[in-house]
Order: sequence, then C-alpha cells, then structure tokens
Amino acid sequence: MNLFINLELSWLEFNKRVLYQALDEDTPLLEKLGFLSIYGNNLDEFFMVRIGSLSDQMIAIPNKIDEKTGDNAAQQIEKVEQWLFDHDKEVEKVIKKVLSQLSQTGIHFVNFKNLDKVDQLLTKKYFNNEIKPLLSAQIIDPHHPFPFLKNKSSYVMALLEDKATQVKYGIVPTDSLPKFLNYSINNQERIVLVDELIKMYLANLFKKYTVKEVVTLRVTRNADIDIGGEMMDDHFDFVDIMEKLLKKRKRLGIVRVQLSGPISIEFQNYLIKELEISLRHIVINQYPLDLSFGFAIRKTFKESRSQDIYPTVSPVVSLDFANKSGMEYINYKDVLLSYPYQSSQPFTQLIYEAANNPDVVSIKITLYRLASPSRLAAALVYAAEKGKQVIAILELRARFDEQSNIDYSKMLEDAGCIVLYGLTDYKVHSKICLITLRKPSGVRYITYIGTGNFNESTQEQYTDLAYITANQFVGVEASSLFDSLSMNEIVETTDTLWIAPNTFKSEVISEIEREINYHTVNGDGEITMKLNSMNDLTLMNKLVEASQKGVKVNLIIRGICCLRPQVEGYTENIKIKSIVGRYLEHSRIFRFGQKERAKLFIGSGDFLNRNTQRRVEAFIQVSQQDLKDQIHFILDTEIDDNCHGWQMNSDSTYTQLKGKHLRHSQDLIRNYYNSLSFQPVVVDKEKVSFWQALIKKLLG
Repeated sequence: MNLFINLELSWLEFNKRVLYQALDEDTPLLEKLGFLSIYGNNLDEFFMVRIGSLSDQMIAIPNKIDEKTGDNAAQQIEKVEQWLFDHDKEVEKVIKKVLSQLSQTGIHFVNFKNLDKVDQLLTKKYFNNEIKPLLSAQIIDPHHPFPFLKNKSSYVMALLEDKATQVKYGIVPTDSLPKFLNYSINNQERIVLVDELIKMYLANLFKKYTVKEVVTLRVTRNADIDIGGEMMDDHFDFVDIMEKLLKKRKRLGIVRVQLSGPISIEFQNYLIKELEISLRHIVINQYPLDLSFGFAIRKTFKESRSQDIYPTVSPVVSLDFANKSGMEYINYKDVLLSYPYQSSQPFTQLIYEAANNPDVVSIKITLYRLASPSRLAAALVYAAEKGKQVIAILELRARFDEQSNIDYSKMLEDAGCIVLYGLTDYKVHSKICLITLRKPSGVRYITYIGTGNFNESTQEQYTDLAYITANQFVGVEASSLFDSLSMNEIVETTDTLWIAPNTFKSEVISEIEREINYHTVNGDGEITMKLNSMNDLTLMNKLVEASQKGVKVNLIIRGICCLRPQVEGYTENIKIKSIVGRYLEHSRIFRFGQKERAKLFIGSGDFLNRNTQRRVEAFIQVSQQDLKDQIHFILDTEIDDNCHGWQMNSDSTYTQLKGKHLRHSQDLIRNYYNSLSFQPVVVDKEKVSFWQALIKKLLG
C-alpha cells in the first residue's frame, strides 16, 4: 500500500466533511444552509486554483510526476473528475434533506414543476414586475457574437427555433440579480430561486422564438496566475504588475462548466465550440449551481429565526490595555490570545498605546490578509500620524485578497507608513509585529507572533493563537527578520525563532529526532501536531520513522493530509483526526513530549511544500507555564473529542466520531477561556526581576 495520498483527493475529502456539517444534528438549521454555501465556495476555489494549476501543468510540463503518488497532471485531474462524479448524488441528497428540513419549519422552495395557482400568479407577477425589467436577454448570431462569461456567474441559456425552424441560441445574464425572492402565504414563506424563475418564464423574453431547450449555465475559470516571469526585471513596479495580472485573471481559461440538467448533443457541441472546452469540462448538477444562496437565505431569516442560527457569542476581553499599560504588563508576563474565544482588542489597544508612547521608535508588521474595514490598519495610520516609523511588509500575492491589499498599500502610504511588498521568490506569510522602544538603558522590543492573519473578521471565525512577549532574544531575531525582508533577503540562521524557509523544517526534524531518541531510552515518546494541511514528503517520512520507532504521534489536521495512518509496519502509531465545526480550525501548534517535559511551539505555517519551501513563516516556543497550560488544554480537549471529530482510516477515508450528549471541543475550549477571563491578573515578581536582569545583560 502506498503510504501517501493524492493531494487533490485529500482536499475533496475535507470538503466532504464540510458538507456533512449540514447533516449534523447539532448544527442549527440556517447554519446548515451556510455550510452548503461554504462547500460550494470551497469547490469553486478548488477548481480555480488546483484544477487551474494542473490544467496549466498538463500543457506546459505534461510528464511531470507527483512525487507522492506517481501521477501526472492529466491522471490527477481524471481522478478528481471521477471522485466528483461518484460523489455528486450524495451532494444532491444532502441539499434535498436540508431543504426538506427547512420546509418542515415553514420555509418552502417553490417547485416550478408543480406550481399551484397561487404560486403561479405570484411568481409571474414577481417576474414581470421585479425581474424582467432588469434583464438583458440576447440572441447570439453573427451580429451578436457569443458573450464573454464571467467567472462564477450564472446564465440562463436556451436553444431556440425561429419561424423558419432555424436554430438560434439565447442567453440571459443573472449575475446582477438577487439569488432569490421570497414572499409569504398563510404564514408560510416561499423561496423562489431567480434562475429558476427566469427559466420558467423565458418564453416571455424570446417571444418570436420557440424555446426548445433551456438550462442554467455557470462557468469556473482558472485563477492560478503566475507572477514569476513578470518579476525578472529588477525595476518592476509590483503594484502595477499585480493590477495587470488581476485583470488578466478575469479572462483566464474555463476549467468547469456547470449545467442544471442534461442538454441535447447539438446544444452541447455548440457550447464546446463557443467556450473552447472539451466534453470533460461539462458537469451536470441537478441542484442549484451557485450554492451561495444558502448564505443569502440565512442572512434574510436570521433575525426572525434566531433559534435556527448559532447563538451569539462575544469574545471575552482577557486584558484591557485601555485601563492599564499593556507594554508594562508584557514586561512582566507574556500574553497569549486565543481567537475567537478571546478578543483581538488588547493587541489593537497595544498599537494605540505604542503610538502614544514617546519611547516607541517604530512599529513593524507583516500583513497578509486584512479585514475590510480594518481596525488594525486604522491603528497603524494613527501611529504614523503620531510620528512613529510604521513599516508594513504587505504581501500583494495573498490569493483573492490581492486587490484589497493593493488598496490598503495605497492608503497606508498616503498616511505616511512605509510599505514594502515582500520578496521576489517567497511569499511573506508570517504573522509578526515588532514594537521597538528606545529607553535610557538601550533598545527594547515587544514582539507578537501569531498563527493567523491580522484580520478582525477571521479572528472572530477562525481558531488561532497569538503570542506577545518582551523576550529580548525574540525581539532581536524578529528585528533581524524585518531587516532581511527590507533588503529582499531571507533569514539564514536563527537561535530563538524558527523562520521558514531556512530554519523551520530543519528544526521540526531535529525535534522529531530528539523525541525518537528520548523514546528509545525511556519508552514514552509522544508528538502532537495541530495543522491545517500536510503534504511535505520529508516531514511525513520523518513522522513515519517516529512511528516505526514506537513514538506515539497524534495529528489534528483539518484539511489536506497526504499521509495514511494505521498502516502496519509504518504508521500504526500515528492517529489522524480532523475537526470541523462552527469555527474554522486554523491554529498551528507543535508539542514534543508529554507533561512537564513537553516543548510547545506555535506559528504561521503548515506542513505543505509551499510553507516549508516557498514562504516566509515564523514560529516561537511558548515557555511560560500558565500559557503552556492553555495550549495543553486546547490540544488535549481536541484529541479527546470523540463525538464531533473525524478519524482518518488507513484507506484514506474518514469515519465520523459521533457520541451522544457530549459537547463539541470548541464549546469546551470557549468555556475554558470564559473561566480564565474572570481570574485576577497576578504579577509574578520573580519574573519581573528576571526580565529586568535579562534586559540589563542584553543591553550591556
């Protein structure tokens, strides 16, 4: 048996787990619609990025072989298409079940195949009054050529006949319209999907023709733009290049054409010719093609049906730096923020405090994805206006956030911030902020290192950790990192931090080897890792080695996992679990050893090739005991969650762990942090003395 799994198929298995959240009894009804939307959006991005990349590879380097599976690009795409074909009926069943549950609570989707008189009158009225005036129906002929179809936009298309029985084609764009209309009859809500409404009354738009066939069509385009070749010139304007490439992305080739039902060979061949695709690009989904309608319905009814959404949970403010000096507190104790259970407000307050502190010289930060609007960006602008040097390493290549980052770069520059655009050959993916102070005794640093983006929106939806410390060894290396990035260089060596691409992977391997050696002598070696994804062959082989030597390996991997567990003689000591829930599991945590001897690290990168080889990532060891206890609680709670996780099997399938009357690990972790927040802050006097002595030593 091959120990390693196709990356694309592993990703599809993850998205299947997302879909199954819509079947979970503990998921509120309107949230089930949300998970349908997430499933659809994930699949769109999968085609745009992964299939887009493989399609390019199939043309440019068709003989390139995946080192883990031995498949070339064409074979990988073929396996994906077969998996999706086999899985599609299951998707249809899940959607039908959720809509049936919705119907039982009084929200009915109008069935245009079986309209009663009242619905017929109302839908026709809605079409004529609300929809028809907004439509731009078009006949396609030599005078009106086939239009460009936008990525992820839906169109109603028809095969028509004129009075001379000549075939014509008509098309109606729907991208500017709402996803659905709703109205009430006898306290029963009716949902009308606009695409279906247009199909029903299409003859009213093409009155001179006979409608022979009608179908909803939706295209997905390649979005895998490659900027490598564009940046060979040392005099490039990075922003200008990105803006040009974003325009180019909109017109890249089609990688998928969804149809709402079967069509004739004649119609099919016409689409193949006009869209310049092959038959394999066409997918028939006999359910709504754009599943984002789920989010739209949730938004419409969340106020009137509050019992059918997740209860509102406000993150707790663990430390209020508005009422005390955050920088002085961090001199005494390190701080760990756990999103979304704890608020990101203390960090934003810390930036404002730094802006107003006369000892602060500069604030340096790496930015990958920002919220819109961003409270942090506002704080950075404020700091610049207060005369602080604000340097933002802003990564313009954050996929699908490129335009947002371009806009922020211009705003920050206008406010007086220094904006740098990362490195030519590496994406800057680290989540790090460095506050530099000049004291009479010398330079001092406060450093923030996180697992997730400086984005208030995702900090309320993703589980992430942020570590803030006044450890001067950390500050010195963080300063070295920013110096390197400013010089378009990468960090070569480190002593305290792990910085990819040069010192992350090697340090992980060293820690695994130490645990193997410990186990050889003492017999109770253990490694626990929490990641989003894993496909790095070297690291996977090292974990296989640890398993073969008897080390117990627990992997909590939400998404892609290309390693098979429980294979006798190889990975029988490896257990792999995926957790899907209300929040997106996003933190990256490594634990080597157990209990008192455990070494804990957190940081920004996964075990994907892109993180270990092509990105700048930052990791830090957590040494303060109370913060280690928090991380132990997170890991142990998720490992012990045997009612809501998914266990990976040796054949690469997943089995859902579904116990009864047990709470989700995310609920337990939230309760844990709620209880911590009411504990009084205690200053460790010994720690104060230690830091004071260390600072004096470092500063001479």
